[in-house]
Formats: sequence, structure tokens, C-alpha cells
Amino acid sequence: MQWPVVKHLRETLKHIILIMGILSFFGANSQNNKKKNYENLTSELKEEFRNELKRDSEKEFNPEFIRTTNLENEIISKYGFDGIELVFESRNSSNFHILGELPKDCPWTSLNDKTNTEFITENFKPISKKIPNLISSLKERCKFIFAEKKENTWHLHYLLDMKLYDDRDYFKIYTGGSPLLNTEPNKNLKAFNWNVPNDLKTFYKIHNGFGEIYDANFVMANKDIKVMAEMMNPICKEQNVKPEGYSFDDLLEFFPDGAGNAQCFYKNNGNSTVDWDHEVWEISGEVGFFEFINERMSEIDEE
Repeated sequence: MQWPVVKHLRETLKHIILIMGILSFFGANSQNNKKKNYENLTSELKEEFRNELKRDSEKEFNPEFIRTTNLENEIISKYGFDGIELVFESRNSSNFHILGELPKDCPWTSLNDKTNTEFITENFKPISKKIPNLISSLKERCKFIFAEKKENTWHLHYLLDMKLYDDRDYFKIYTGGSPLLNTEPNKNLKAFNWNVPNDLKTFYKIHNGFGEIYDANFVMANKDIKVMAEMMNPICKEQNVKPEGYSFDDLLEFFPDGAGNAQCFYKNNGNSTVDWDHEVWEISGEVGFFEFINERMSEIDEE
């Protein structure tokens, strides 16, 4: 083989190796972007933080609330997933599994190799066009995705950046249940001749229940949704009153707000939902299911 040809082959090989190295670097970088370099949370620090996280009931509530929420946010920002496990250890954090380390029996294990953004894209893909604002908010704010196993049930947690009412940095957790592929009416729905609305069935295929399940403002899981008649009809009978313009048999509660009000499906109106006001017993603001959660659940910050 002539020397110029050998030299040319060597140069070509060098370029190939260089390109492969660059691609390998960016590939590794893409994977490394999933995990930030967080500080080590030692057992000594854990014990120190446990004491500091306790709110002193003898002190004024507001200063203590500000102190502890600032500390919680600082711990998670500084120590990452270890910080999450510490802050939420009273909520079964020993069974938390971060994305990338989801066990084989976890419903989302096939997405283990995804970044947070990629995971959200893939997980919500079947309904992405119906909830663009919500997906955009999740992608922009999600810092951690981790699964939790309670007994035999899996839940997925999305830890999101947010601003508190006083503009301080904090976090919010949206939790989703395992996908429910074949949704059947629960006992309550059967008693009042209801089927599960089609839009809710579609959503349950992504998450059987979703939102701030430890507080309020969440789409209830299939086992928990209820026709309001079960609770309200006995009250109507006892007080000899009836709601005007609707019947409680026609309202299926799926989204409580924590203050007594609820968003409900309105029977015979397909996937239409209405807001029920517990103080005046009025319904208003008719809107589709996906339109409702797209707007309501994409509002992450407190006001």
C-alpha cells in the first residue's frame, strides 16, 4: 500500500474516532443531565435537619412556617433526592425510587432511561393535544420524578418548582396513580346509574388519579369518585329543600377544592363539567373535562 494512501486512511480513522468521542461525550452528558451533582447528606446532617424541621408550637405560626418551608426547600435544592427522602420520610420515603432506578414491577419502568422532560412527553403523549398548558408547566417546573410503592399500589410523584403566596421559592408535588386501562363504575356510580365519563376513562389510562393528593385540587381516583346524591339527598330530605335547576343525582364529583366546593361531571352533557358551590348550592361555568384540568392544574404558583 502506498504511503499517501496509508496516511489518508490514518487521518480518516482519526476523524472517525474524534466524531465518536464527541458523540459519546454528548450522549453521556445527556444522561448526566438527569442527575445534578448534589452534596452528600450524612447521617449527622440528617439528624440535625430532623430537629430543625420540627415546628415549635409555642412560637408564632407565620415565622415558624417561613423558617421550616425555607429549610425544606434548601435541603431539596442542596441534597437532591436524598433531601426529598429526608423531608418526606414520614410519608414512606423508604419506598421512594427515583426515575432511572425504578424497579421492574413499577408501571413506568420502561421509561427509566428518560430525562424528566422526555418522561413527561412520553407518559402524556396520548392526551398531549388536550392538555398543552399542563404539559408545558410540568416540563418547565419538574425537578424530580420518583415512584412510591404503598402496599401493592404504585404512585408517581412529580416535584415541581413553585412560588409561595409571598413569592418565596418552594415546591409542589403532583402525584399520579398507576394507569387504569379498563375503567369500570365503582359501587357508588352503579347505585345512581352512572357510567365513568369517557374523558375520565381516557385520563385514567395515564394516571388513575392525579394532583395534590395530600392537600386538595386533584382528579380523584376511580374508586373515590362519587355521585353527590349519596351525601346531599339525605340533607335535602332532612331540611326539606331542593337545589334549583339540577339534581344531585346528576352531579359526579371528581375534583374537590379542599374548601367544600367541587368540579363535577354533569349527567347527560357528555364530558361537560360544572363548578358546584357548597354555600349557595349553585352550579356554574360549564366546561369540558380536559379544558378544565388543562387550565386549573397548569396554575402552579400560589396567589
